[in-house]
Amino acid sequence: MARKRFIIRDGNHVGEFAPKGGWQPGRRGVRRTLCSVASLLHLSEDEQQVRLWDLYRKTMQDLENEREAEKEQRAKKKRETNNWTIKQAVKEWLTDLAGDCSEKTLNAYQKSVSYYLEACGNHLVRDYDSSHHAKFLKHLKTVHSNRKIPGTDRFQTIAGNTQNYHARQFSIFLRWCYFEKRILEHRPKPRLPRKTQTDMETYSMKELETLRLHILKRLEDAEAREHARDICNLKNMLRAYMMATQSIMRLGAIWALMLENIDIDRRIIRIRDNPELGWVNKKNKWPNKAINNVLLEFLEQDLADRNEKERFYLDKGNGTPWRFDTRDISSMAGKLCEECGLPKLKPFHWGMRATMITSMLNNGVDPFAVQQLADHDNISTTMLYMNSRTVQQKNATDALARISKSVTEVSRDQPET
Repeated sequence: MARKRFIIRDGNHVGEFAPKGGWQPGRRGVRRTLCSVASLLHLSEDEQQVRLWDLYRKTMQDLENEREAEKEQRAKKKRETNNWTIKQAVKEWLTDLAGDCSEKTLNAYQKSVSYYLEACGNHLVRDYDSSHHAKFLKHLKTVHSNRKIPGTDRFQTIAGNTQNYHARQFSIFLRWCYFEKRILEHRPKPRLPRKTQTDMETYSMKELETLRLHILKRLEDAEAREHARDICNLKNMLRAYMMATQSIMRLGAIWALMLENIDIDRRIIRIRDNPELGWVNKKNKWPNKAINNVLLEFLEQDLADRNEKERFYLDKGNGTPWRFDTRDISSMAGKLCEECGLPKLKPFHWGMRATMITSMLNNGVDPFAVQQLADHDNISTTMLYMNSRTVQQKNATDALARISKSVTEVSRDQPET
């Protein structure tokens, strides 16, 4: 049955045209208004049909011209895209990511790309090949960190794990060029620098308690001296410590936490983005954290002592953030750990968060419950914190000691000849 080319809708003659892929069974065409019904009433029926066909052919030609213009525009854009340099492509890439990534993540990507540009220059993306990647990896081995070589004024080069990190960051950009923009002809599979495999090192529960008592002692001394600045610093450090150890929240989430998101009655803490600080939670998650009895007791007393101006969990006392950079908080915590004689670890991650996760796993807490509490996407990430290797090695070394002791006792019991 032939398709109708004209229909009447809402007082208008409407033409139906083939879609881009041609006519298909069961699929309607593209509709365009040809003219109003009233505009043809003065014509005979035959004249109306002639007029409608004239309008139909003209509209069909206009539609084909539109499609050709769109096709040419796409081809032009494709030609421009294929001639992008690394800098041009990175600019578009970061613009695409801006809606989903935090400023910190975007800056990290930009930093990795800057190392590539230092090594290979601003060439066309389509010219990328394995030789460029080899130059990039070679250059990464020469990049200096902000740490000095002990006893000298020279700076260390970045570690192998950091080199791996920057290479992975740049490979994400290459995949975008291939999958999203089709600039690269072949799927990039760049070789990454080998990461150093090290056993996870955390604090013991006893060491964490030592740190807590040290913070309390320092706070008591500051209050006795009525030193307002030290009191503010140590109160906020104690708050950060309690939240990190009793909810295993990440430092960024603790830093950005507003008092309005602490619900004592329902015993939950709502982790939310903080536009005022420009902070977005990892993976754009907005989880709720349960408040246990230890944290509840601390929060009830802490919140009761606050003044009405305070808005942040870590507050200066006047409604402004205690610190504007989480690195300042980590630095102060590191100094407190050093004062206690504790091993030099990243205080809030390995020192507190990882210690509590490891302790829960090694004490038989359900790994899936720990995964949810830690906000890990995969259970495999959570299980990395289970320090089974260290436990097994300790058991093995203890067995060695027992064997050695038994051999010594046997030899001691044997009579001399």
